[in-house]
Amino acid sequence: MSSNSMGEAPSRRGTLAERLKLLMDNRHPGGTGPGNADEVATRSKDMAARTGGPTVSHQTVHNIRQAKVSNPGLDTLVALAGVFQVSVGYLLGETDTALPAQPSAQESEPSGSTTPARTSAAVLAARLNHLFGIVHPRGRGPYTNDEVAQSVVSRGGDISASSIQALRTGTVDDPTSTQLQALADFFGVPVPFFFDEAVASKVSDDLTLLNAFKEAGARKVALRAVAELDEDALTALVPVIEHLGKAGKRQRM
Repeated sequence: MSSNSMGEAPSRRGTLAERLKLLMDNRHPGGTGPGNADEVATRSKDMAARTGGPTVSHQTVHNIRQAKVSNPGLDTLVALAGVFQVSVGYLLGETDTALPAQPSAQESEPSGSTTPARTSAAVLAARLNHLFGIVHPRGRGPYTNDEVAQSVVSRGGDISASSIQALRTGTVDDPTSTQLQALADFFGVPVPFFFDEAVASKVSDDLTLLNAFKEAGARKVALRAVAELDEDALTALVPVIEHLGKAGKRQRM
């Protein structure tokens, strides 16, 4: 077994290949997980038979581990997360902790393990359209698909206006990890916003609050309100302010 325990996941600079190798070498979780590509594929099929979730082939697992594939689709990530009982965010480098995956309300594993829910095309579309509707500079309407695509490409990303439109209309439900990352970066949200219900709800609440500040003439309102907050309320407000700073910086670029 590797000397690196599962409590010491690789840093956020670690690649998907490195994270998958760590999971397999340590047979996560608890030394009972699959240790090779065939075992991963078999377990994903077994889980899919029970939950209806996506599967991953042994060749895809092998290719990801060998870094021949670094941009798999969301379904592949969900399948891997279910097999190893980690969050998709961990595989994408959004967190350094191999957190247990959260079960959906409709499914549960008889063995006590959990499988992340598969995000439907409709849910992806709704969340992306929500971002388009609420994240944009004050005094102008929502960004267009072309504007988002051009901004992503200008920063070295790769996504087209037609791909964005397909996601927004629900005709595509398995975007690649780099597409999700590019869209998340553009709108200033974490990648799990697109597939984690708890994260999506929290981010949506924060965005709604920020939008209300903007509409009300944020600076004066915020300064008066902050002056009256107690310590607990100020602490809770910090992540919101940090998000606003990042979003504002992105919009000025």
